[in-house]
Amino acid sequence: MIETAIETDMPQHIDVPRLIHLELDVRDPETILELSRHVDCDARTSYALAALRLGALALRQASGVIDSGIVRREGEMLVSNVRDLLTERSNQMLTGLTSALKQYFDPTDGQLPQRLERLLKRDGELESLLGRHLNGDGSTLARTLATHVGEQSPLLRMLSPKQSEGILKALTDVLTQSLQQQRDHVIGQFSLDKPESALSRLITRITDANGRFRSDLATDLTKVCAEFSLDNEDGALARLVRQVERAQRSIVEQFSMDNEDSALSKMSKLLESTHSSIKSSLTLDDDKSPLSRLRQELVNVLSAQNTANQVFQTEVRSALESMKARREEADRSTRHGGEFQDAVGAVVQADAQRFGDVFTDVGDTSGSKSRCKVGDHVIALSPECAAPGARIVCEAKADRSYDLNAALAEMQTARENRDAQIGIFVFSATTAPAGLEPLKRYGSDIVVVWNQDDPTTDILLKCALSIARALAVREARASAEAEANFDEIDAAVSKIGHNAVALNEVTTWANTVQSSGKKIADRVEKVRDDLEKQIELLQDHLGRLKATMQPSTAQ
Repeated sequence: MIETAIETDMPQHIDVPRLIHLELDVRDPETILELSRHVDCDARTSYALAALRLGALALRQASGVIDSGIVRREGEMLVSNVRDLLTERSNQMLTGLTSALKQYFDPTDGQLPQRLERLLKRDGELESLLGRHLNGDGSTLARTLATHVGEQSPLLRMLSPKQSEGILKALTDVLTQSLQQQRDHVIGQFSLDKPESALSRLITRITDANGRFRSDLATDLTKVCAEFSLDNEDGALARLVRQVERAQRSIVEQFSMDNEDSALSKMSKLLESTHSSIKSSLTLDDDKSPLSRLRQELVNVLSAQNTANQVFQTEVRSALESMKARREEADRSTRHGGEFQDAVGAVVQADAQRFGDVFTDVGDTSGSKSRCKVGDHVIALSPECAAPGARIVCEAKADRSYDLNAALAEMQTARENRDAQIGIFVFSATTAPAGLEPLKRYGSDIVVVWNQDDPTTDILLKCALSIARALAVREARASAEAEANFDEIDAAVSKIGHNAVALNEVTTWANTVQSSGKKIADRVEKVRDDLEKQIELLQDHLGRLKATMQPSTAQ
C-alpha cells in the first residue's frame, strides 16, 4: 500500500488532488529484489515512494517537461533518506562495536585490563616468575650456577687439586705412573745386571763381533745411561720431568679460586657481574630499572585507555538514550498498530506458503457482518490437508487497552465475521497485559505474545499456527482416535507454553546479566530443541489424521 502526497507547485489551472491512494502488486523480479532489501515497513514504503517519484520525474523529463523545483525537492528528499539510512547503519555498527570493545577493554571487567592487572601488579605473575628465577640465593639461576660452577659442583671437584678424585690429582698420578713405568723399562733395557736387557745383548754381540770397541762402547753406554737417569739433573729424562711439573703447576694456578688472576676467578667475577646486572634491570624496587619503566608506560597507556573508554561509554549511552526515546515515541504513535499488523501478516503468510495454504489479508474489507472489519488475516487450509478448506482467522493488536477477556471477545467476533473455525489473537510484546502467558489455548482460540523486533519469538507464532491447524483438523474429524491424538497435542501445547516462559527468562538474562552468556546459550539451545520436537509431534499427528481422512474422502 502506497500513499503519495502531491506538492502544490503545479500550475494553478490544473486541479491536482492532495493525496492519491494506490494498491500495487509488484511482479518485476528486480523491483521485488530491491524492495526486499528493506525489511522495515517504513523504510520499504519510503524507498518505494522515492523510486515512484524518480520514475515519474524521469518519464516526465523524457516527455520534454522539466520542473526544476520538483527535481530539487526530490533530490533533497533522496539526500534526507540516504542520511537517515546512514545514521541507522552507523548506530547499528556503533552498538556492535561498543559491545565488542567493552568485552575486551572495559576497565571494570574487560579481559585485557584484568590480564594486565594480574600480570603487572605487585606480587603479580610477572614479578613472581622473575623472583623465582632471578632473585636471591634460592632462585633458579643461583641454584643452577651453584650446581654447575659452585664449590660443591662436580666441575670444581674435578679441577681441585685437593680432591682425591680431581682431574689434576688423577693427571699427576697417571703421569707419575707412566713415567715410572717408562723409567723402569728404560733402565731395565740399559742395565748390565740383566742378561736379557737390550744393552747386555748388544754388548755381548759387539764383544763377540769386535772386542776392540768394548771400552769405547762402555763409555758411550755410560753416557746414555746418564741421559736417562733421574740423578743427572742435566739429563733428558730429568728435563722432561721438570717440564711436566711446570705444566702441572700452571694448570693448578689457572683453576685456583685463591689466585685472583686465574681463569676460574675471572669467570666467577663475570658471572657475579652478570647476575647483578640482570637483578638490577628486572627489579621493581628501582624506579629507573627497565622493568619499572615498562610497568609505568603500561600504567600510563591503561590510564589513557580508561579515560578514552569513559568518554566513549558516555557517547554510547547518549546515543542509546536517543535511540530509546525515538523507539518509545514510535511505540506511542498511531502507526505502530498498523506496522505490527503488517509484520504479523508477513510471518503468517510465509508459514502458509510453506504448507501450501491460501493466505488472504482482509484487514481493510468487511466480512459476514455488515460494516465489520474484525479479523486481519485469514488462512484457508490447502486441499492436501486433512481438513481442506478449513479457515483460521488472525487478529493482531498493539493496543494497551486490550486485556485477555477483550481479546477472547474480539476473537469470537472475528471467527463469526470471517467464517473461521479457529482464531489466533496476537498481542504485541510491548503492549501485552502483565502476567499473560506467551502461548495459551482457550477452546477454539489461541492467544500468543509476539515481539516483531525479536526473531527468537517467531517460534511462538509458528507454534500457534501449527496448533491452529491441528484444532481445525479436530473440528473436521472428531473421532475417538483423533481425540486420543489431541490429548497429546494439548500436552504439547502446554509444553510449548512452558518453553515460551523459559524463552522470556532467557531474554531477561540477556538484557540484565552480561556474564551469563554460556547459561543463556545452553538454555536457548535446550528450549529450541524442545520446541522443535513439540512442533514435529504436532505435524506427525496432523499427518496421521490426514492419512485416516483419505479413505473416507475417497469413498
